[in-house]
Amino acid sequence: MILVTNDDGVYSPGIISLSKVLSKVAEVKVVAPKGAQSSSGMSITFHRPVRISSVKLKNYEATAIGGTPADCVFVSVHKLVKRKNIDMIVSGINIGGNISMQSFFSSGTVSAAMSGCVIGIKAVAFSKEISSEDEYLTEKEFENSAWWAGRIVSYLMKKGFPPGVDLLNVNFPVKTTKTTPVRLTKMAGEMFDDYVVERKDPRGNKYFWLAGTKKVKAEPGTDLFTVLTRSEISITPIGIGSIQPQESSSPELFFRELLG
Repeated sequence: MILVTNDDGVYSPGIISLSKVLSKVAEVKVVAPKGAQSSSGMSITFHRPVRISSVKLKNYEATAIGGTPADCVFVSVHKLVKRKNIDMIVSGINIGGNISMQSFFSSGTVSAAMSGCVIGIKAVAFSKEISSEDEYLTEKEFENSAWWAGRIVSYLMKKGFPPGVDLLNVNFPVKTTKTTPVRLTKMAGEMFDDYVVERKDPRGNKYFWLAGTKKVKAEPGTDLFTVLTRSEISITPIGIGSIQPQESSSPELFFRELLG
C-alpha cells in the first residue's frame, strides 16, 4: 500500500492528480493536512489534539488531518492503517519546487517523506515549479507530472530503492511533458537570496516579512541547475545517514532503465 500525503492540503490539485495516477499502481491511502502547511518542516503537534475528518469528492477519497504533514504520517502509521503494510510514502505533488538544501529542510512535503524514512519506510517527494504564486492551478497543470510520478513509483515498486537510498526528492520544471529529460542530481546549497523587509503597523510597532528571490546562477549537476536552467526533471537520491547516497550505491546504474 502507498500512503499519499503533502503539505498543500487535502484539496490541492497536486495530491488529487497524484493519488489518481498512483491508484493504478497499487492500493492508495490519502492522508493529508486539512489546510496548507507549507514550510512546516518536520514539526509535529504537541499543544492541541489532532483531529481527523473524511473527504469525498468525485473519484477521490481522503482523510484530512488537523495538523502538520509529519502528523499525517505518524497518525497513519500508528493508528489509521497500522494493520496494513505501508510499502512506500509518496508526498506531493507540491505546488512549487522543493529545490536545494534550503528548501529540503523546510519543506513540509519533503519532511513528510523524511518522517517515513526515519521510521523505516522508503519515500518519494514530488514537487512542481510554478510560474507565479498567484497562478490558479487545476489538476490539468499536474497531469504530466503525475504521469511521471506514476512511472517512477511503479519502477520503485518493482525494483526497490538503490542501496543506501531512503528517499528520492523529485522536482518537475514549469513546463513538464512526457518527453522531458530526467537527470539524477545533487542538491544545491541555496535556492533563494534571502532578505527581510521591515515595516510598521498603524501603531508604529515594527514587524518583518521574510522573503527571497530565486538565484539566477547554479552549479551544473545540481537540482537547481537542472530544473530552473535546463527545464528538466531532477531526481535527487537521499540517504538517511548522509545528505547524498553512498558512492557504492551507484544510483545512475540503478535508474538507467528509467532514465533511458
